[in-house]
Amino acid sequence: FEGLLLPPHILQALHEAGFRRPSPVQEAALPLARMGTDLIVQAKAGTGKTLVFAVAAVERVDLANSSPQVLVLAPTREIALQASETVALAAAALPLPGLACASFIGGLPPLPAVPAVCRACHVAVGTTGRMLSLIQRGTLRTDSVHLLVLDEADKLLADSFRKDTLAIASALPQRRQLLALSATY
Repeated sequence: FEGLLLPPHILQALHEAGFRRPSPVQEAALPLARMGTDLIVQAKAGTGKTLVFAVAAVERVDLANSSPQVLVLAPTREIALQASETVALAAAALPLPGLACASFIGGLPPLPAVPAVCRACHVAVGTTGRMLSLIQRGTLRTDSVHLLVLDEADKLLADSFRKDTLAIASALPQRRQLLALSATY
């Protein structure tokens, strides 16, 4: 990972988490993702695609701005929670108070503190239905979002999630980076 010229805090976090060498997809996609390029990343499951967007997100977040700056959409709760954990892993060595990453997933009633969490998170990760609901109610502001991640893009752009995914994308600033990742796209 040192050869990718990552910031010291990300290198430290990766090292402490046991990462020693980037996978081929990480080696190819990380430099482009870090430059702000829109990408479609296709690689088999388990090859490290999630770490690609997690590192890009952590590196590009302005910690002085507590508004959501990165939106990660996932088709299932499990994938959303995995994405949140990976973002937290990549951000683990940031100085306190660090990066705030929050998960917003369906299937559970919204917590009373959701509006406060939405205002004070840098990275919002969630399922399309819950994220769209928060955006439509004005609870999740999107004016500072500069990175949209579609984790499992093939599923998010299929019939059942397509409408919500496109509605969320249209609620974001036009000038933003898009990372679409999939094992089967």
